Amino acid sequence: MDTAFTQYGFKITDTTNLIIGVIIAMMVAMVLLGGIKRIGSVTEKLVPFMAFLYVALAIGVVVINYDSIPGVFKSIFVGAFNPRAFTGGAVGTLFLSMKKGVSRGIFSNEAGLGTGSIAHACADTKDPVKQGLFGIFEVFTDTIVICTLTALVILCSGNGVVYGKAAGAELTIGGFTSTYGSWVSIFTAVALCCFAFSTIIGWGLYGSRCVEFLFRTDKATRPFLVIYSFVAVLGATVDLGLLWDIADTFNGLMVIPNLIALFLLGGVVVQKVKGMDEHKL
Repeated sequence: MDTAFTQYGFKITDTTNLIIGVIIAMMVAMVLLGGIKRIGSVTEKLVPFMAFLYVALAIGVVVINYDSIPGVFKSIFVGAFNPRAFTGGAVGTLFLSMKKGVSRGIFSNEAGLGTGSIAHACADTKDPVKQGLFGIFEVFTDTIVICTLTALVILCSGNGVVYGKAAGAELTIGGFTSTYGSWVSIFTAVALCCFAFSTIIGWGLYGSRCVEFLFRTDKATRPFLVIYSFVAVLGATVDLGLLWDIADTFNGLMVIPNLIALFLLGGVVVQKVKGMDEHKL
């Protein structure tokens, strides 16, 4: 939102961010305290429309800049597989890139994190295997389609990517505005806000389920959701780099027990899938 406002000459202050954070916190609280049905109702209306428009505009950027696509893919593969990346002083850069890539990938699709299964467990279905397959499809759609298009928007637009100088939102908005003009920054900001808002709501649901499990009662969920909602104020005002570091750390701590559980329950998964196949036959 700061980037979009700046495009039109508005001066952004700490007070502006604080106000935005308070508004987001109040909206999150209203949705989360309304229960699972309100959460589902908001997200199912919020995400599909914005996702469709986002994909359409992203494809437009790629089509308009189609002549730069070969060079973009060449730079991607050269940068990924250049032998110089594995030697000398670049070793530290290689491991840093891997760390950032894995951590951003987890944020993108939650694969291996164990959180997505909490949402799928709330689904109205009699077949857990079928629901699990939808979960796999989610990872493909988000990472392969949305993230690839976003990368192409950034790279095809010709904007220079200075590592560590800008977060993904600024880079993405810059890619759109360089192709369509400054007007699209408002739409991009709105679309990203909708995606972010639905993410906040989803993680609130995850947290409430964990609190309910830990305290063995659903009475603890409402106080948690109130506290959780107003953390949005902190997110809107604290340094972005610090927030990423905190989030990466706690995500990593979640991955460890979840991967152990997946390893131990692998036999159960295979058994369920075989049972489904035999039932179909």
